[in-house]
Amino acid sequence: MNSTPGVHVSEGLAALDAEPTRLVETLDRIFTRWAERAGAAALTVPPLLPVADLAGLDVYQNFPQLALVAAPLAVSDAGAERIEREASSGHFSTTTLRRAGLALPSSACYGVYLHHRNREVSERGELVTVLGQCFRNEDHFDGLRRLKAFRMREIVALGTPEQVSTHLERSARFLGTLANEIGLPLERRAASDPFYDRAGDRATFQQVVPVKHEYVYKGMAIASVNTHFTFFGERCSIALPGGGGASTSCVGFGLERWLHALANHFDGDWQLAQGAVERAEKSLL
Repeated sequence: MNSTPGVHVSEGLAALDAEPTRLVETLDRIFTRWAERAGAAALTVPPLLPVADLAGLDVYQNFPQLALVAAPLAVSDAGAERIEREASSGHFSTTTLRRAGLALPSSACYGVYLHHRNREVSERGELVTVLGQCFRNEDHFDGLRRLKAFRMREIVALGTPEQVSTHLERSARFLGTLANEIGLPLERRAASDPFYDRAGDRATFQQVVPVKHEYVYKGMAIASVNTHFTFFGERCSIALPGGGGASTSCVGFGLERWLHALANHFDGDWQLAQGAVERAEKSLL
């Protein structure tokens, strides 16, 4: 289906009517309660992050084409008349903007790693969940499938290799069970992780042991489970109690993509989709 009832998308930005809003809230409640039952603590991370911090995580080396940044207006230099004129045209020129030191993050988990920077995780490890507003400067936009701004629920584990591996296994089981309960056909596919897509040993290792799996509905990934080994632990100086960098893993749910998949699968009938998701919620939780 090319259009989704109750969904209004313009220039990669989505607005939802009451029914899809209710459904996405139900979905996020399922993800959140599952995370809480697994022992995850809810965090709030900033919607903007320093460019310098993301550069330290290789974000601009791996995803420069997706980057969106925020810059304040140079009010004293440009003057009110010029600012008003440019605003009326629909955009500001680079000479009307000051330096962009803050970024609109493309993934929700970056704020988690930065939040734990220079800390030591507990012996039991850390499990946290966040709902992030994510931003990506895609080369094209396509309804709810590909947006400039979207929400992602993530559950992130920080700890020993065994602890973060347990989180991935638990997440994979949950995703499979949830999809079956809803009746949503998903395919699990190995995918590449740009943080390990390098020449040499890391690239070879990734071919043998995939570090990312996506859960795909009709060619569109709506969730993924990822391991980063000690990449973020080392970059953010997140330590294990016995020394060494903490390993990390995460599971991410793209909320608007889940909406698209459900709308497509249930032929645009939000009530049918809502009923299926609520029955899954009762069965799982």
